[in-house]
Amino acid sequence: MPSSSKRSANEKSTSSPPHKRRRSSSSNSYTVANSDAEESPLNVFLLDAKMKPETIEELSSIIDNFRNVDEHLSLKEKNGSSERELHLCPNMKDADVVITVVHMRKRLERHVDWSIARRKAIVTPQWLRDSADSGHLLPCGKYAALGDLYQETVQNCPDGDSSQPHPDSNSNSESHDQESESFVPPVPKNGTDIRHNHRYACMRYSPLTCPNQILVEKIAILRRYRELEGLDMQALSYERAISVLKAFPCPITSDNIHEISELPHIGNKIHSKIQEFIQHGDISECKSILSETRYQSLVDFTTVYGIGPATARKLYSSGLRTIKDLEKHYEVSPKTSDDITDSLNPEHLRATPTTGLPQLSIEVGLALREEFSLHITRNEVEEIHDVVMNELANIRSGCVSTITGGYRRGKDKSNDIDIVISHKDLKSGGGQVKGLCAELVKRLYDKGLVTHVMHLSSFREHNALRTSHWDSLEKALTVFKLPDQKRNKHVHRRLDLVFAVPEVYWTAVVGWTGSRMFERDLKLWAKQEEGMKFDSSGISRRHDSKLYFPKSEEEVFKLLHLEWIDPTFRNADP
Repeated sequence: MPSSSKRSANEKSTSSPPHKRRRSSSSNSYTVANSDAEESPLNVFLLDAKMKPETIEELSSIIDNFRNVDEHLSLKEKNGSSERELHLCPNMKDADVVITVVHMRKRLERHVDWSIARRKAIVTPQWLRDSADSGHLLPCGKYAALGDLYQETVQNCPDGDSSQPHPDSNSNSESHDQESESFVPPVPKNGTDIRHNHRYACMRYSPLTCPNQILVEKIAILRRYRELEGLDMQALSYERAISVLKAFPCPITSDNIHEISELPHIGNKIHSKIQEFIQHGDISECKSILSETRYQSLVDFTTVYGIGPATARKLYSSGLRTIKDLEKHYEVSPKTSDDITDSLNPEHLRATPTTGLPQLSIEVGLALREEFSLHITRNEVEEIHDVVMNELANIRSGCVSTITGGYRRGKDKSNDIDIVISHKDLKSGGGQVKGLCAELVKRLYDKGLVTHVMHLSSFREHNALRTSHWDSLEKALTVFKLPDQKRNKHVHRRLDLVFAVPEVYWTAVVGWTGSRMFERDLKLWAKQEEGMKFDSSGISRRHDSKLYFPKSEEEVFKLLHLEWIDPTFRNADP
């Protein structure tokens, strides 16, 4: 059992209203006024699994002690209120309420028999804190620790109210008072485990723009700095923290910042950054980073297609600082005409080995840097998609396609365009799309629509001995340009074409829709929770390599035992 300790008076909240609470004669309990409660003690059990020592100490202290309460009660209140003591219970079987930071059924079952768990109100620590501050036992539904036990938690709650709305419904609860600034996620089905404090991004609703977007963008600077400096594990930690903040349903303030420490992937260091932002409106480390010449140079270098953080650091170490320095280093002249070859040294013009088409090299990326930096409107994305599919129809009829990436997640403007293509015939479609990617790219090049190709891959046959999926996708990463019109001059755009055999079309759509952290956690969920392997090219069972072929995007989620999340709520990145 977790040890009990006492909290000093100055650690108690001073901003809450007068409490209808009374110190009991026992040194190990305090009393909460509750007109509906019986006078028998309420047994509270702290499940210490994954719970921080300081949290255990805090909760034990709340249960054990409460001082200076009698003065808040009038005589009428003292005589008219029934009271209920809170006792720290050493045995879960005897507990009325179980407080835990565990949110996964499988993890809870390591410590608690499921049949016992269903007879308890299982809540997060915030239920105890808020009940203490409000002066009475609060309804438990809003604080249910597990979605699978939501109804049981409501029914077994000691407040006696079994008519509570689901915590993610459009209720007028205090957690959603800031209507103009909060976002209301879709209402999950009964019993769903989707919630903003879930460990996995694929089990959280992440809107395109969240209530804490400015904070997210500040944290993104810290992540980007570490990524550019090659601190990949630290960068991933910040990326995970960002994905959690994107799902938090209301603005973080000094009143609710205590909830942030209980969120997954929010460690002490990141929590301190969030506190600093709440107090001062900025993060000092962000200011310092943005003022660094090295950071600005690395950011500029990586805007060139083909230059990653490692190459950027090497270029900086060699003395390069600006884009002009890069142009001199790579012998690229400023673009002065529609033909970018005029800007390049002829010795740097290379062809893609598999197609013979011009290659999208660093030199080409540098020459097209300004054009690539221009955002693509949804109308232009759709226009390019229509042009591509019309040209494809001239080669092969019966093809189907989906625009994925940021466009599908609801972005008004995109950085590039991703199109997943397949054939509607499930029986013969695999043969219909084989080799079609290279054929389409060649046709688009001949039409003057594709100017360069960075990468082109082809299908491989399934090999049962491979530990990874067979390559059931053909991909072409290209540069595309719509024909100029008299009053409308188009620029070069990055266009990725992905061809999938019909059996894996929907896994390709899910994989290429993103966001990056959503997909990362989708793979992690499949591996750790389901014993499956998921990526854009298919779903398989790990222990025997059995392949699964979903017939819709919804079925991809069902196969992985996940609730459906609309693409517009998969924005787990900044």
